[in-house]
Amino acid sequence: MSEVFIGKQPVLDVHMNVYAYELQFYQGLNPSKNTVEATVELIKRTQEEIGFQSIVGKHVAMLHLPKVLINIKSLPDFDDNHPLILEIPNDVIQDVAVLRSLKELKSEGAHIALENYVDDDSSLKLVTISDYVKISIDNYTELKLKKMLETLHQKGIKVIADKVETEEMFLYLKKLGFDYFQGYFFTNPVIINGQKLSGNKLTLLQLLAKINDPATDFHQLSNIIGQDVSLSHKLLLAINNPATMIPVKVENVADALRYMGLKRLKFWVNMLMLSGMEDVPQELLTTSLMRAKFCELMAESAGHVHDKDSYFLVGLFSNLGAFFKMPISEIVNEMPLSEEIASALIDRKGSMGEVLKVLVAMEQANVAEIHLHYEKLGISEIGNNFMAANAWAQQAISS
Repeated sequence: MSEVFIGKQPVLDVHMNVYAYELQFYQGLNPSKNTVEATVELIKRTQEEIGFQSIVGKHVAMLHLPKVLINIKSLPDFDDNHPLILEIPNDVIQDVAVLRSLKELKSEGAHIALENYVDDDSSLKLVTISDYVKISIDNYTELKLKKMLETLHQKGIKVIADKVETEEMFLYLKKLGFDYFQGYFFTNPVIINGQKLSGNKLTLLQLLAKINDPATDFHQLSNIIGQDVSLSHKLLLAINNPATMIPVKVENVADALRYMGLKRLKFWVNMLMLSGMEDVPQELLTTSLMRAKFCELMAESAGHVHDKDSYFLVGLFSNLGAFFKMPISEIVNEMPLSEEIASALIDRKGSMGEVLKVLVAMEQANVAEIHLHYEKLGISEIGNNFMAANAWAQQAISS
């Protein structure tokens, strides 16, 4: 059986809010005739164990399937309240069966996104049935991009810039007139060398350091939270959310510890503090939570159960550079982290650093790295942990 995994990438709008998530099925370096069979099995297993809607949460799903599976019977299950976007390649113009299926799916409410629009005869024909097109921005000059945008917008087509890797590139493409942007550019912000943290951000970083210091006990944590009325209020609101399944109403931090434990309480405080930062897209928090859970699941799967809390923290903090718009090394130096955690965050070294390397390859859907592994874990286990972590992060945010 060929090994197949699901890649997931966010599609953001001009305000850096998530519009959709692309789910694409990737196959190994040496695909076989069993690849489609493996994809069908993966869809079935993911549907039963995780659920596709839980992976994308409240957002639109942009689905990139093998051509032979573009039909009503083969599609994964999604909530009817959220439109489904089917991503198609240029060469479907030659496949009558696929075109017939697309017509049927459109009549059922699905939308179509044309992958890798290249402004040729095939693309122009497929544009007539498409609602979106994706353009690989590396392939064209600024003048050509402007002309294509003008033509497509006149036809009422929304245009997605593909392979956007930095915030600087996002700002440039936004100015050109693209409607949506795909990639993890929000984790690579514009960093001004020598920039100093503002008073508010410096205070926040100092609080994060104190909260996550292993020496910080409950009484110290309680004092830290108690000094911030807004944080205390948000924490109690979050803890009393029905999704936390705490049997009583929690009215103070002492009760929170009794029912949640110190580790879980620290997680909620971290999440609330990071979510309250200004000029930070929510997807950055979602991605950080996903990374934290992925690293924790990888630790459990690889037999590092006793270190899973450290793995979780490495994942959660791996995006701190994007939150504070400073090099991660400068931020880590301000925090009382162990040498192993600091080395993983700054240099991607050690067992936890290796997990971050695997994670980045999964996020970027780097097909050249599909043979990647982590210790005894292969792409199948890694891919399952990646999807499970994505579903968990969506649930945590919605809670």
